Amino acid sequence: MCGTERMAGRILLCVCCLWCALTGQAQKVCSVVRDAYTDIRVKSETQTLEEYGISVTVLDRWGLEAATFLCGCDRFRSLQSFSGTVEDASGKVVKKIRKSDLQKTEYSSSLKTDDYLYYYECDYPTYPFTVTYRWTVRRKDGFVSYPTFMPQWCFAQKVEHASCRISLPAGMVCRFICVNADNGQLKVEEKPSADGGTVIEAVADMLPPIPGEPLAPSAMETFPMVWFAPSDFTYEGSEGNMDTWQHYGEWQYRLLQGRGVLSEPMRSQVRQLVAGCHTDREKVAALYAHLGKTTRYVSIQLGLGGLQPIAAGEVAQAGFGDCKGLSNYMRAMLEEVGIPSVYTLISVKNKNLIPGFASVNQMDHVILQVPLEHDTLWLECTNPDLPLGYVHRRIAGHEALLILPSGGQLCRLPASPDSMNVQTLSAGIRLSASGQAGMTVTEVSHMARYEERSVLSVADAGRQADMIRSGIKLADVAVRDVRIRQDKSARPSLAVDYRVEAKYGHSTGSRLFVPVNVFRKGFSASLPPKRVRPICVSSGYCNDDSISLYLPEGYVVEKMCDTIALHTPFGHFSSTVTQKGRVLTVCHKLYMAGGTYPPSRYGEFLDFVRQVAQLYDSYLVLRKE
Repeated sequence: MCGTERMAGRILLCVCCLWCALTGQAQKVCSVVRDAYTDIRVKSETQTLEEYGISVTVLDRWGLEAATFLCGCDRFRSLQSFSGTVEDASGKVVKKIRKSDLQKTEYSSSLKTDDYLYYYECDYPTYPFTVTYRWTVRRKDGFVSYPTFMPQWCFAQKVEHASCRISLPAGMVCRFICVNADNGQLKVEEKPSADGGTVIEAVADMLPPIPGEPLAPSAMETFPMVWFAPSDFTYEGSEGNMDTWQHYGEWQYRLLQGRGVLSEPMRSQVRQLVAGCHTDREKVAALYAHLGKTTRYVSIQLGLGGLQPIAAGEVAQAGFGDCKGLSNYMRAMLEEVGIPSVYTLISVKNKNLIPGFASVNQMDHVILQVPLEHDTLWLECTNPDLPLGYVHRRIAGHEALLILPSGGQLCRLPASPDSMNVQTLSAGIRLSASGQAGMTVTEVSHMARYEERSVLSVADAGRQADMIRSGIKLADVAVRDVRIRQDKSARPSLAVDYRVEAKYGHSTGSRLFVPVNVFRKGFSASLPPKRVRPICVSSGYCNDDSISLYLPEGYVVEKMCDTIALHTPFGHFSSTVTQKGRVLTVCHKLYMAGGTYPPSRYGEFLDFVRQVAQLYDSYLVLRKE
């Protein structure tokens, strides 16, 4: 089916995929697309009539996701007709679904939009069953994108036949590009029509299931699909061209004109905010802090289909805005004090934009670039709690489109080196003969690891204790005296001090079995035995642990862990345990390298991960003298 209309938000590593992966059933099929079609008839640059149909057989409860109907609508798109049926295993129709049976989404107070979503969750209790949907959508007032043809939208899904047809009138151009389809099972053909127009047809036959695997490339880099985009377009009376990223950027830049006007009182306030600043960076910091104190994020999809920001003056007066509005408001404040900045489009889902293929639906977020003389800052205006200029994980290393007066210009955001994403942990553990222990712990998280732990800084005391407790591999853990210190510089860090009381190890006769490292619960060797897709470690990191174990009176070490040093292309790990008097010092250092590796190297990768997990989970043996 056409992915961006019906399947938006559904490309996930579902429970079925994870179960298949962990059990090694790479070719398990949970659902089968028997037949699917999309027929888009373009009437003009402002109107289309779209017919959709799909029949899906659900083989077990793991495939239920494929039976859900979704249709997004707004002031440009409306659902004209709908019907559906459910057939049992014998082909007998056991249920008819009408438009009145569809549900509509309800949006929260954090969303201001004219969008709405029709949906239907089919939950017939006996497997297999087949659900068929037929529906029609009408567009008016223009469009800047076509639905993406995505015949597969779930892992563990087989496709027998799916097609997409776009009929264009004479003079209209639709560009297209096929991705993730090197095996010839997805074909696209463009040909003239009898009325002098053009017909583009994409067909997929007999697509095998794609297994859901942990540590795999994103679904957008995996599923075969065809992207479509217009050349010249008209959208709510605004005309543009997107043959190139530069041309698309020209249109976006025009949408910004007149949206940065601030009232005279607001202009005066902005100037007062930076009155004591000595450098441009200090001015940016003062205005960024003001943005955080006086505004909040609200998703807004009004105005040119959610593509044009709310005017800066309106955001200042209302105290809220979406990524577009907040970025544009920050841009207006910076302009008032003579600091240029660039409105920037980016995707939080896709790291790369399709080379040479400009289209609107590849990006879903807006940030602000501030090119200072000796540094370039990237501002996430929806979350000014982030340190100034810190590039967070959802956009780090992603390709973006700068909206300049000369048009769109592609660039790539920086990403911190793996070696800077460090978490250090220092713990002192005093053991008793009963196996009880009192621990004092300090952990410091830097860069991407800071981002992982920063939620602790805004949680209440009870939630802080719960989060810390969940990461410790012990039962009956009591967490006390949590203290948090933040460094919100360009290279941010978060330090957490806390005390722990817990049962530590277990005793058998005269022996006490003591775990070496209980603080790396998240590192797991539960990976499937086989692999089909590449191994993708999206972000590398380092763990540096130093744990001092104070032996209980009357006990000596009977079994010490060996010194270990592992060196692989995927990372390094070292483990040492030394003794000085009645103190054992455990040092664990792990470096996991970010990168993508071919499935042929999966055996090596699996060996490394299992060895590290085993070393983290190892035990010392103490014996009573």
